[in-house]
Amino acid sequence: MIYRQDQNLCPNKFTMPYVVQPGDTLNSIAARFGTNLVGLLELNPMLRLRTLTEGMSLCVPRVPERPSCINGAYYTIVEGDSFYNIALKYRLPLNILLEANPEANPYDLKVGQEICIPNVPAGCPFGTVVVIQEGTRLSDILITYNLSLNELVDANREFNPNIIVPGTELCIPPENFQECDTENSREYIIKPGESLATVAVAHNISPSALLTANPNLRPSNFLISGTRVCVPNV
Repeated sequence: MIYRQDQNLCPNKFTMPYVVQPGDTLNSIAARFGTNLVGLLELNPMLRLRTLTEGMSLCVPRVPERPSCINGAYYTIVEGDSFYNIALKYRLPLNILLEANPEANPYDLKVGQEICIPNVPAGCPFGTVVVIQEGTRLSDILITYNLSLNELVDANREFNPNIIVPGTELCIPPENFQECDTENSREYIIKPGESLATVAVAHNISPSALLTANPNLRPSNFLISGTRVCVPNV
């Protein structure tokens, strides 16, 4: 990928020049830089009257770069995010969040882009640290903190869910629901009045086994009528 150094081609620091390469089309360039055909034409109004040719210089959205984040933690942008709602979520003044991400375009955040959340403790960013107590089971942890197995393991890379050791510190991450994987199991639809415990008993399995078979589901999902869950084959 080749970029021109002449920054005068583009209107602001959130855009950059790009030299058209063999095989490029307007749609492929737009997709590469996270925009659409309309957005690309708005940045390059001359394209409405000219044919795209190899070697032509265009203006495209600047590729977001990972900012420096000393004494903070990186956060990955998801659909619907804005600096305003992120600042509210983490109880930060909006100007502090903007100052920590000077190269990010607050009006055009990209899904998958990383930004810096300042003043977040290392080790368990955005979550809460808890200590496992004597007699705690895997299902107790997942139910108490409304977590899927995948969420717990992703936040605690050294944690072995098959060996629960009292005194172990765990990072409890914020909520993040995903679809479940139905491989090696049969689908079951939650009925009104059912719960994790009643479904487990009805299928002669433990709550821990049911949560393990549905690593992207939380215990509370088993209370919602119509939820698809995966019951392991026994």
